[in-house]
Amino acid sequence: MSAGAEARAIARETRKLLRDAGGKLGNRKRGHDPVHRYSYDVDSRQADVFRPVADGTVAGGLAWADDYIRLAKEYDIIHKKKGERSPLMANGIRVLEALLRQFLDFKTGQLDPALTSLMKVTALSKNAVVDALHRLKEHGFLDWVRRSEKTTKVGEAGPQRQQATNAYHFDIGRLGKALGDAGKAVRSRFLNLREARRRRMAQTLTAPSPSLLAASEPPKSADPTMEAILQRIAAGIEARV
Repeated sequence: MSAGAEARAIARETRKLLRDAGGKLGNRKRGHDPVHRYSYDVDSRQADVFRPVADGTVAGGLAWADDYIRLAKEYDIIHKKKGERSPLMANGIRVLEALLRQFLDFKTGQLDPALTSLMKVTALSKNAVVDALHRLKEHGFLDWVRRSEKTTKVGEAGPQRQQATNAYHFDIGRLGKALGDAGKAVRSRFLNLREARRRRMAQTLTAPSPSLLAASEPPKSADPTMEAILQRIAAGIEARV
């Protein structure tokens, strides 16, 4: 070993001894926080990504979810290339449906299930769920923020923070991001689905009820003979007009 290499090795060992000695004096063991390096505290501004869905009601949220899932299914069929797997795949659609219909709080937008919860609901392995989540993110159907939180062992030996569940959210502006400029068509399609639903609801609200339609029709007699007489009278009146 050269003199320079030996000096560097001695310096590294000295730093290690000093760190260990500092930990012992403070009655703490060495260690690191087992969290992802790009995680934000659960209470930080960066982790504040939850927003109400649609009008915040269960009915409005479920309608929004139905349109979103329909868009994802259409996207998966339209953009499948010959000889290749579809962009989202069946597992991606399954995970998206679970997120939207079983874990999403429409009123607040809170969506932070654990991987184990997604695995249980979808009956998929951890790797399959993780792969599905990344596919959804790659194509703009889902996004998330990694979060961490303080442990209950603050000031004690060991890690001071732990990984929390991801905060999942939706950004319509990212839909179809993997397609580049062509992604605009995906976003337009979703807006069209939402507008079509709004129009159907408006027509339902303004359309007369079946009872009103029945009331507007002339009464019919249960007696066939009387019904025939009434029809002849009506025909005679029309002939004279």
